[in-house]
Amino acid sequence: MNNSKNSQPLYFKIVLGVSFAVIVLMLFALARSTYRDLFQVGSYIDTSSESIEQQKAELAEKPNELAYSESARYREKVAKELLGQKLVGEEVIILTNEEQAIDDFFANKVKTEKSVELLSPSQKWLRYLFGI
Repeated sequence: MNNSKNSQPLYFKIVLGVSFAVIVLMLFALARSTYRDLFQVGSYIDTSSESIEQQKAELAEKPNELAYSESARYREKVAKELLGQKLVGEEVIILTNEEQAIDDFFANKVKTEKSVELLSPSQKWLRYLFGI
């Protein structure tokens, strides 16, 4: 008789064990999620710090760039490169990188002899859409 009072039914033991396992798993998931969030905050702080340092370095260069853009030398450079102005008896030579020079050369050499006015409407559309 004493044994029957202390013993619980089997389904009660199963439910109690499953609920304990669920609680342990939920606590594990909560701890893991919290750790992951803290790790992400740390990595976000690191990347933000790097970005801030990079922006500080760029900002330190701004006074030099501003002083150069306000100088007479810069105004002369812009007038020569963009506006094509030059001093009397002066020749302006603008150096570019090799790839750009090659691309410009082939763009000027590879031109169709056909005039756009002589093309049919379908040929104009093909040329416009596909560059043919």
